[in-house]
Amino acid sequence: MDLINFGNNDKSEHRSLVEMVCENLALPDSTFLGTRITKKMIIDNNELSSQDKKLVTDVIQSIDWQNTLKPETLNVAVYVTDTVEYIEIAVIRVVLKNTGNETNSKNKSKFNSSLLNKVAKLLHSLIPYPVILLLELGEELAISLADKRINQADKSKLVIEHIYNSDWLSSMGLTENENVFLNDFSLRNVSSLNYFELYQDFISMLIGLEISKISGYYLSKSSLYKNNEDKTALLKELEGLEAELSSIRNKIKKETQMNTKMRLNVKAKDIKKNIRTIKDTFNGVLYK
Repeated sequence: MDLINFGNNDKSEHRSLVEMVCENLALPDSTFLGTRITKKMIIDNNELSSQDKKLVTDVIQSIDWQNTLKPETLNVAVYVTDTVEYIEIAVIRVVLKNTGNETNSKNKSKFNSSLLNKVAKLLHSLIPYPVILLLELGEELAISLADKRINQADKSKLVIEHIYNSDWLSSMGLTENENVFLNDFSLRNVSSLNYFELYQDFISMLIGLEISKISGYYLSKSSLYKNNEDKTALLKELEGLEAELSSIRNKIKKETQMNTKMRLNVKAKDIKKNIRTIKDTFNGVLYK
């Protein structure tokens, strides 16, 4: 199948990026729900903090439960163990408030990754199923998924283990890797064994997009043999090492004692070696 050019929008028949992504997801009509989740329904939740309620009021414009994937709507088996419960997957489309005619770059600056994380975490926490979250801000789109586990203290609840967010994606500036990822992000390309495997395959695609920033190329899940947990652990380790290296470099700039500078430089060299090892892993060991 030829790749769709998600950045190719005919002005005479303009479709938003999220509309193109939803079409490419290839969810059957049987899964369509089309239910609006009002902000009042969320704000009336007594378990929400005042900060969360303010977030809903100030940032979110609308929420639609667009599709529901469960045995009655999609012939895939549920998966339940003592630690996980995958009986249904919700596809939620969220429109975030766009305050005016800002450019994409200003939107990104104003609605930064930290705020995106807060909105995604809130919605993943509120919905008692694994969620495919499609967040829109103007012409931009972010995709968010989350691993959830059964709360061992209260088996009726799920708790978030890890959240996976894409960057903000814009049809006006998609990289080649982002375009390949969006083509890959489809029901056609995930397991139909059960809902756990199906959802984990979607997560693997988001991880693959993150890895492509390091390796330089996006590979489908079938080209990756490490599991999602291992890949995520490596990405978190890399993030921590890069933050530590940045901190040491700042200390070196301010340090006046030569012997201390030398010790810091040795430490920085060791950290850079560890960073190189992980990056080499992404370029080699992760792939067949």
